[in-house]
This record gives sequence, C-alpha cells and structure tokens, in this order.
Amino acid sequence: MNPLLSFLLAFVATMAFAILFQAPRSTLPCSGFVGALGWVIFVLMSKNFEYSTPVANFCATVLLAAAGELSARIFKQPSTVYIIPGIIPLVPGLGMYQGMAKLIAKNYEAGMSSLLGALLDSIAIALGLMMVTSIFRIFKMRKKEGHL
Repeated sequence: MNPLLSFLLAFVATMAFAILFQAPRSTLPCSGFVGALGWVIFVLMSKNFEYSTPVANFCATVLLAAAGELSARIFKQPSTVYIIPGIIPLVPGLGMYQGMAKLIAKNYEAGMSSLLGALLDSIAIALGLMMVTSIFRIFKMRKKEGHL
C-alpha cells in the first residue's frame, strides 16, 4: 500500500477513535498525526524492511508513545489523549479474530498460531508503552526534585 494513503487512512481512523473516546477537539489533529505516524512506521518495518510484526509493533509503539508524551507536554494535555487513540491501528484484532475463527473450525494448530502471533504483538505494544511512559515519568520526577 502507498505510504501516503496508509498515513491518511490511519490519520482518519485515529481521529475517529479520539472522537469516540471524547478527546478534546483541539487535540484531534495531533492525535491523528501520532496514530498515523505509528502505523506508517509499522507498515514500513513489517512490509518494506521485513521485520517480524512484534518487532515492528514495538518500534512503532515506542515512536508513537514518545510523540504522544511530547505532544502532551507541548499542548498541556494528558498523554492518554494522544496515545490511546494512536495505538488503535496497531492492535492485532484481525489476528485474534482469525485465531478464534480457526479454533471454532477445529483447525487448532493454525488457530493457536494466529492467537500466539496476536499475543506477541500485544506484548510488544505493551512493552513499548511501558518503556516510554516510564522514561518520561522518571524525567518528570527528577525535574520536580530539581535534579534536571
């Protein structure tokens, strides 16, 4: 898929979820940009550079979370306003659906394989979020204490 089209579709999808989650109107364009940035990084890494999807998800999530945290500081909003809608395009919903469908069809090996892939992708997303938010929290605490 064309990276520009991929970016635009992820931008719209992320903004739609930000609206669904009742994010402030002023945050919608930046939230859309954060989500689209994460999605394009994922697509480039997994399709163009042929990294595994957990690695691509981790790297995309790290970049997305860092952009969300920086946006939160710049625009004086909670970081969740940018990060939560931004990770929606990365969530492995199709893998979970396909895994369950294969299990129901009694194709246990393929079903478990799909579910394991979705689990690994989910873990990669969680690790990327935890790492970035922890680093930003450490900087915030050190700044409060006057060490920075």
